[in-house]
Amino acid sequence: MTRQAGKETVHKLIKDFENNESQYMSKDFQETEVRNLFLNPFFTALDWELNQSSIAKKFWDVHIEDRQRDNFTTKKPDYAFRIKEGINYKKKFFVEAKAPHVDLNKNDPVYQAKRYAFSSHGKTPIVILTDFQTFRVFNGLEKPIFENPLQGLIKGLDLEYHAYLDKWDEIWDAFSKEAVINGSIEQLVGKVSRNVKSLDDEFLTDISSWRETLAKNIARKNESLSEEHINEAVQRILDRLIFIRNLEDRDIENFGKTEGLLAYTKEKEPIYPKLISIFHKLDNDYNGLLFKKHFSGTIDIDDTAIKTIIKQLYPPQSPYAFDIIEPEILGRIYERFLGSKIRLTLNHQAKVEEKPEVKKAGGVYYTPQYIVDYIVGNTVGVKTKDKTPEEIAEIKICDPACGSGSFLLGAFQYLIEYHREWYANANQTTQKKYKNDFFTTAENEIQLTLKKKTEILKNNIFGVDIDREATEVAIMSLYLKILDEGYDKGQIELFMRGHILPDMTNNIKCGNSLIGTDFYNHGNLELDDNNLNKLNCFDWDGKDGFAEIFKNGGFDVIIGNPPYVFTRDVDWSDDVKKYYWNKFGITKNADNSRKNQSGKINLFILFLLKSTELLKKDGLYSFIIPNGLLRTTTYDTTRKFILEHTTIERIVDLKEGVFDGVTASTIILILINNTIYKDTLVIDANYKRDNYIDETKTTRILQRNFLNNISYAFSIFVNTEEQSLFNKLNISNYYLKDIIIDIIEGIVAHKELISQTKINKMYKPMLEGKDIKKYKINFGGHYILFDKKKIHRPRPDYIWEAKTKIVIQRISGGNSPLVATIDKDNYLSFASTNLLLIKDNMLSDYSYNLVCALLNSKLWNFYYCKSFSNSSNLTVNISKTYLEMLPLPKIIDKTKHDDIVSLVDKILDLKQKEAAELSDHLKTVITRQIDAVDKAIDTAVYELYNLTAEEIKIVES
Repeated sequence: MTRQAGKETVHKLIKDFENNESQYMSKDFQETEVRNLFLNPFFTALDWELNQSSIAKKFWDVHIEDRQRDNFTTKKPDYAFRIKEGINYKKKFFVEAKAPHVDLNKNDPVYQAKRYAFSSHGKTPIVILTDFQTFRVFNGLEKPIFENPLQGLIKGLDLEYHAYLDKWDEIWDAFSKEAVINGSIEQLVGKVSRNVKSLDDEFLTDISSWRETLAKNIARKNESLSEEHINEAVQRILDRLIFIRNLEDRDIENFGKTEGLLAYTKEKEPIYPKLISIFHKLDNDYNGLLFKKHFSGTIDIDDTAIKTIIKQLYPPQSPYAFDIIEPEILGRIYERFLGSKIRLTLNHQAKVEEKPEVKKAGGVYYTPQYIVDYIVGNTVGVKTKDKTPEEIAEIKICDPACGSGSFLLGAFQYLIEYHREWYANANQTTQKKYKNDFFTTAENEIQLTLKKKTEILKNNIFGVDIDREATEVAIMSLYLKILDEGYDKGQIELFMRGHILPDMTNNIKCGNSLIGTDFYNHGNLELDDNNLNKLNCFDWDGKDGFAEIFKNGGFDVIIGNPPYVFTRDVDWSDDVKKYYWNKFGITKNADNSRKNQSGKINLFILFLLKSTELLKKDGLYSFIIPNGLLRTTTYDTTRKFILEHTTIERIVDLKEGVFDGVTASTIILILINNTIYKDTLVIDANYKRDNYIDETKTTRILQRNFLNNISYAFSIFVNTEEQSLFNKLNISNYYLKDIIIDIIEGIVAHKELISQTKINKMYKPMLEGKDIKKYKINFGGHYILFDKKKIHRPRPDYIWEAKTKIVIQRISGGNSPLVATIDKDNYLSFASTNLLLIKDNMLSDYSYNLVCALLNSKLWNFYYCKSFSNSSNLTVNISKTYLEMLPLPKIIDKTKHDDIVSLVDKILDLKQKEAAELSDHLKTVITRQIDAVDKAIDTAVYELYNLTAEEIKIVES
C-alpha cells in the first residue's frame, strides 16, 4: 500500500471511531475487537501484510499473539513486526494493544509494554502501546521503572487519533514496512548513552544481589555447611526460581494461583516448605536435573530472604518478561554471573568474590551469537547435510569447555531447525512415517514434538566443563530451549508425564577436559582436598565419561570457545603444569630443540590438541581463538602439529573487537581430523555487530605452503603472485640472522628505577619504543638508574658499549610495522625496543645504513606483514624469530650498496633538520625532500633484489 492510500484508509478508520466513540470506549468493547476493526487495518495501511496464512509462520512479516491473559503475568506482545535481513527474519518493533477504555497513561499498561522491549536485549527496543484512540511509542532499551510511565516516551509520536492525518508522514516514515527496511527503527533508537545498562547488565546485578542475599542467610543459619555446599545450594535455589518464572511467563504453569509464586509471599505461613512441595511436584512432572531431591531442601532459610527474591522476580518490581528473554541471552548472563563465587570468612559469613582465574583473565567474555551460529553452521551443518533423522541421531556433538552452554544451545537449535525443514519438505508417505516427531500448527508451521526434541538432546548434545555450576546452567538453558515454543499439554498427559525434561547428567558432565586420572600415575598425589576438587580429573573414555561414544571412535563434531588462560596463571600446582607439558608434547620447539616455556602455554592450545584425540577420523572441530596462533613463535609446535595431523578447512580472520571491551584479534579455526591437506579457505571477515560474517573476501592457500614458512607461521593473506615473489626473495637462502651478532629485547626494570630527570651519573638516557621513528630518535627524556643488581634484565655489556646499533620498535602495527633507526649515542633501551648488532666481518657488505634501509623499506614491511602479521591493522610484537628470517640478497653490488648508504646518510640528516626547523614553510620543504629520498631508498632496495615492474606493483598495491 502506498503512503497516500494508507492515509486514506486511516482517514476512514478515524471517521468510524469518531462517529461511534461512545460505543468503542465502553468496557464491553474488548481488545480483540479493537485489533480486528482498527489496529489490523491501521498497520495494513502502513504496508504490512497481516494475513499470510498460505505460507509458513517463519516467513510472516508480522507475528500476532492470540493468547489473552488478564492476570499478573506477562504474555508475548500482541504484534511483532519483522523484516528479512540476510537469510533471517528479525523483529524490529513490538505493538501492545489495549481496549480503548484502558487509560494508556497509567503505569500498568506502559510498564507491561516497555518490559517486552527491554527483555528483547536490545534486539527490539521500540514498542508501540495503542488502543487506536491513543498511539504511544517508547524506546525500551533502558530498564523500565514502574513509577515512571514517561520514561522512554518518544514525544513526537505520542498521539491521539485525531492527529493521525496531520502526523501521517511522521508515522509512515517511522513504521511503514518501507521505512523499517531502510533503518527507521535504528534512527528512532538513536545513540545509546553509556550510562544505559542493558538487560544482561541489569539482570546480572539482580541475580548477583539475590545470590548474596541467599548466601548470607544460609551461611548464618546453617553453620555446618561448607563453602562448596553453600555455593551449590544457592545456585540450585536460584535456578529453580528462575526456571519457574520461565514456565509461568510461557503460560505453562501457574501452580493453582492467579499470581503464581508471588501469591505465597502474601501468606503468613513459612514459604520455603511450600516451595519445596512445589519443587517436588515439578520433579514428578518434569524429571530432569533442576527439581530432583537435593540437600538444599533440608536447610534453614528465613522467609524474608526468599520472599524478597520472589517479589523481585515479578512485576511491578521485575522489569523482565521471561517469555521474551531468549535462553541464549539468559545463558550469557549466567556466564558472567558464574565468574564470581561465594567465599566463607573465618566466622562463617558469606561474601561474593570474583574467581581468581576470571580476575587474571580480565573478566568473563561470552561469545556473540553470530559467532556461535557461524561455527555451528560450518560444522554441525556440514555433518548433517542431506541426512535423515535416523542418520542424524548417530552424530555426537561436544563442547569440551561448554560453560553455560551457548554452543550447545546453538547446535541444539540448528538440529531443531534442520528437522523441521526436513519434515516440511518430505513427501506425504515419509511424513506419515514420522508422524510422532512433529505436528503442524494453526499457523501452518511445522513444530517438533517435545518427545522428539528430548531425543535430539539425548542423542546429539554433549558437553564438559570444570565448573559444576556452569554445567547446571547449561542443562537449565537446554531445558528452556526445549520449552521455548511451548508444547501441547494433552500430548504431555498422554505420552510424557514425568519425563518432560530428559536427564542430561549423562550428557553434560563436570570435569577437567585436559587432565585425566593418569595425572596420578606420575606420582602427583600430594595435592590437598581443596586442590583435588579444583583439579577434577576426567577420563573421557572412562565409566564416568563417554565410554560408549569412544567405543565408536569418538565425537563427530567439537565446537566452542576454550579459555584463553596461560598455564602460568593456573595456581593449583607445578605438577599440573608439568603434566600439561609432558602430556601435550610442548616441552620442545618444532625443530626438537628445548623450549623455555616459563609456564607460557595457553589453555586454548591444549584444547586444540586434545580435541584431535576426542574426534572420530574425519570429524570436524572449530573454535574461536586468539589470532596469535597464526604467527606467535610460542605456538610453533602447535602449528606443526596441526599441519601434520589435521586438514585446515578454513581460517576466518575476525580482526579485533569481537568480544565487548576486548581489542585482541581473534580467528575462527575449522579443522578436519584427517590428513587430506587440501586448500585452506581463508576469509577476511568484515563482520558487523549486527550479527553476520561477510564472506565476500576470500582466498585459498595450499596447506603445505604453511609447512615451508618460518616457525610454521600461518601466513593467511599471501596470494599466488605474492608467494612467487617471496620465493624469489628467499632463493638465496640468506637471511638477516646470517649477518648479525644478535637481536636483543631492551632492558626490563621496575618503574621506580626510571626518572624524567638525570638524578646523578648513574642515571643513563633511555629510549622507549615510542621514541623510535623511521630514521630518527625522538628522545622522550627518560633516564634509568643503570644498576645491574636492581635491573631485572640489564642485557649484556657489549650491547650498550657498541659504538653503533640499530634500534627497532618492538610493539608496532599497520602496513609498516618495521620502524628502525641508527643509534650512535649509546642510548640504553627499554623492553619496548629491539636492538640489532651486525657482525664486524659483515659490515663491508651489510653496513648499518643498508640494514636500516631494508628494515624501513616498503619491501621488507610488505614481506613482514604478509608473512608474519596476517592482518594489516593488527598491533604486533615484532618478533626476533621473524626479524632474523627477513631475506637478504646474497651478493650485493658495491655501487648499489654505497648508493643506499649515501641515501640513508641524507635522510638521517634531513630528519634532524626537519626537527630543528622553526619555519612551517621550510619544514614543509624539508619534509618533501625526505619523502623523495625515502622513495629513492625503496627504489634502490627493489634493485638489490632485481624486482620487475610487476613485482614492485605487487608490493606497492
